[in-house]
Amino acid sequence: MGRRELARNYVAEIDISPRDRQRQGCFHRRPTGPGRRRQFMQKSFNFTLRPVLVSVLTAAMVWFGAVPAVEASDFITRAVTAYQQGNYDLAIAEFSESIQLGVREAYYGRAKAFYQKGDYNRAIADLDNVIQLQNDSSAAALELRGLAYFKKADYKSAAADFGRVIDLRPGDPQLFLERGDAWFYFGKAGLAFADYNRSIQLNTTNATVYAHRGELYAAYKHDYRKGIVDCLTGISLDPGSWLAYNNLAAMLSMSPYAKIRDGQLAVIHATKACELTHWKNPLPLSVLAAADAENHDFADAIKWQQASMDMDLDMGPDGTRLALNAEKKLELYQNHRPFHASTHN
Repeated sequence: MGRRELARNYVAEIDISPRDRQRQGCFHRRPTGPGRRRQFMQKSFNFTLRPVLVSVLTAAMVWFGAVPAVEASDFITRAVTAYQQGNYDLAIAEFSESIQLGVREAYYGRAKAFYQKGDYNRAIADLDNVIQLQNDSSAAALELRGLAYFKKADYKSAAADFGRVIDLRPGDPQLFLERGDAWFYFGKAGLAFADYNRSIQLNTTNATVYAHRGELYAAYKHDYRKGIVDCLTGISLDPGSWLAYNNLAAMLSMSPYAKIRDGQLAVIHATKACELTHWKNPLPLSVLAAADAENHDFADAIKWQQASMDMDLDMGPDGTRLALNAEKKLELYQNHRPFHASTHN
């Protein structure tokens, strides 16, 4: 095995995966990290580090002749340990040291740390280097760059990167979910539906995709019945899917159609979403406020809407959307009026 091939393999061996395979997509609306009124990209990335990480990185750097074996092992160990402990500033410093010593593959580790800190511009810059180093074949780097673009609300670039990864891994249902999220936010409902449908074809048991598609039915086709069915399907597949409960409650409380709305059921499902997120996610809190308002409990509606607004969390595109409607909702509740969605996209 050649020196550069050995060094490049370290990106695969480190496997600080850009996302937990079971996370709630990009929507945090979707959280999250793909977000969206969804699960935090937060936040919920369980980066798995293989036991062979340090030895592989050390071997790669020594093979390159960049640093002595002991020194290489020391700073790589420090970088990995700092990353695992959530000390991203220290991890960045250690990875930067290795980069200065000529270990270009360390750009990937530093990009992961930048991403976790919410410094998406620097993460993208490092990932550009990784992708160039890997001859545009680094699926992990492309996917993470897509997630970073998504967090920056550059949905077109995000969809493009996810598409390139799909070319490399066409059987991965999570990638279709992530690209679907990007198309959703970019306003390309038809493309979003196609990707969500393909994700479901590849994996019929992922509750998150049903929750996302359900929201899309409501938001773009105004087909709340199909949206509700999708959310109920998601709940049946995974009773712990806060997103499915959240989106179901949103439809039952904020639908523009009176025959769809049910304030009491909305409160039950929104409360469940809040419980599943430990009352720390502003999105289900905002939905609970809408549900209380629909149930004519405006005191609680004001309380939960204010609580949602008081949370200072990085929610990417969802945070922007919440902020745009937050003051309007609070004013409506203060005037004893519920909030209902428009019939126009």
